[in-house]
Amino acid sequence: MRIALAVAALLLPGLAWWLWLGDRRKDGAQALAEIVGISASFIGLGMLGFYIIRLEVTPLLLGIPLGVCFGVALAGLLRRGKGAFNKTWLFALLGLAVALGWRFWQARDLVLPNWVDSQHHVLIVRKMIEAGGLPSTLEPYLPGPFYYHFGFHAVAALFSVLSGLDPAASVLMLGQVISACVGLAIYALAKQLSKDWRIGLLAAVFVTFATKMPGYYLSWGRYTLLIGVMILPVAISEAVHAWENHDHWWQLVGLSLLTAGTLLSHYFTAFLFVLFLAMLGVQWLVDTIRNKSANWKQIASAAISSIVGLILVSRWYYRIFAYSTAASRPVFRVMEPGTLESAWDYFYYLVGPISGYVLIGFGLIGLFWSAFKTKRVHFQLWAAVVMFFSLPTGLRLMNFRYDYFALVFFIPIVITAAFGITLLLDRLVNRKSLSILLIIIAALMLSLGGGIQNANAVNSATILADSSDLEALEWIKTHTPQDARFFVNTTGWGFNVYRGVDGGGWLLPITGRWSLAPTIFFPFGGETQFTETWTAWAAEATTITTCDEKFWQLVDDAQLNYLYIKEGAGSLLPEALLSCDGVNQLVNLEGIHIYIITEPANTP
Repeated sequence: MRIALAVAALLLPGLAWWLWLGDRRKDGAQALAEIVGISASFIGLGMLGFYIIRLEVTPLLLGIPLGVCFGVALAGLLRRGKGAFNKTWLFALLGLAVALGWRFWQARDLVLPNWVDSQHHVLIVRKMIEAGGLPSTLEPYLPGPFYYHFGFHAVAALFSVLSGLDPAASVLMLGQVISACVGLAIYALAKQLSKDWRIGLLAAVFVTFATKMPGYYLSWGRYTLLIGVMILPVAISEAVHAWENHDHWWQLVGLSLLTAGTLLSHYFTAFLFVLFLAMLGVQWLVDTIRNKSANWKQIASAAISSIVGLILVSRWYYRIFAYSTAASRPVFRVMEPGTLESAWDYFYYLVGPISGYVLIGFGLIGLFWSAFKTKRVHFQLWAAVVMFFSLPTGLRLMNFRYDYFALVFFIPIVITAAFGITLLLDRLVNRKSLSILLIIIAALMLSLGGGIQNANAVNSATILADSSDLEALEWIKTHTPQDARFFVNTTGWGFNVYRGVDGGGWLLPITGRWSLAPTIFFPFGGETQFTETWTAWAAEATTITTCDEKFWQLVDDAQLNYLYIKEGAGSLLPEALLSCDGVNQLVNLEGIHIYIITEPANTP
């Protein structure tokens, strides 16, 4: 019950906005998508606002904006009366329930969020809760300034506080809810572009069941990108709506909030939204030349709202550019020739399986067909750019590799595929009722085939912790001091970064204990000496197989006093410690061995 109330509380800002300023001409699914997108954006902006005025978010202070949103929503509900909702809402909620069930089924085997990305997301959420808002640093856990995109973490922290769930459980559960809501967002965009609910529904079904992404984000813990691809289609939809109906000022309010939410969610989705606005600009320029007159209201509606959204988040983006390194700033690059050999295989992996390949075929048909069918080609231009830079041709747009684009490839593909299938069937079948039936059959076939292939969305190689690890982490929280320093088995992850091979990587995010495997966020804090030292220790840990001189030297250098060892994982195994003087086992929890390090006589 508390979890349900927490979800309802998270939706209050968007519901209040929609009941007063929402477009009644939109159906329930479009309205629900806007409510979710506006709510997520508002929460991120609220967190930033408290940060700017330097106010800690206490329970009492948190209750004020939630209470205001509740009052405004209640007043709006009373104002609209019976006309507030219609039967389309029932279908929207039913579809969302199905999507939620599917996403939670895909996460059925996980006890903790997956892979290394999840570890630093949970750490950030933990720090936000402890700091009572947006932190300027992750200390005492990690040194250096904090300047990360935090839209997801703001929502997750609020959800954790309201639901009573710990940060790790909140991240896992909220991630699946957001993943389910991506279908709503895709529906809203497809419906706005096509003015056809069939195309919207088809696209939503495809993105939920037939495509590998975004369901596979679960395997990597790509939660910041996930909330970005949930808000992005709603923001684009609202931009198109403002472009086509630039006669109501309140349209700009929603677009400004969604722009800000997109900018705070993920840098790449922020870039994609800016790219779409650029395509709107190209469309406006073409129309101006063609008509020999400029529609200034049209371009102003999108430009003003976007500028307002940028102003709202400018304080944080100033911080980003102030602390980020020059290497992370956008530049034009070309992929190294050697990396292209296996790039196409990776592309097929990201956009597959077979249902994904079929959608690509229909998507290309729909893209070209729609480009000739309508005079407004802003979305088609944007889709073509995203699709092109998804291909591993060696080209990079700004600082984003082809695989960045491939991860969001599904957005243009499912929409253009739905468009292509619908137009094709309408052309082949004269009766609309028969056309709808065939569209349903096509949706079921592709979704069933894709669902079977995508049911196991989690790559087993990315599972770093199971129930025994969770039990061990809980034991550590109770039976070890806060200043405990753990040896854990490590391995190279990439970019000269090292990760834990098992639940030891979760020591810092869940227990707050120091370990040789901090989250992968540690190289980005700006503390060069700290990064180099920690990296050297983690690299040394990968070579240790017994308690020899190297082991004791690392113990001395890193001031280690505990070990976290899992049977069958890593280079240092429990059997190598059986006769190790100065290392005493405290507990064995279903294959997780916790040791304490004492000072032996033969220590170097």
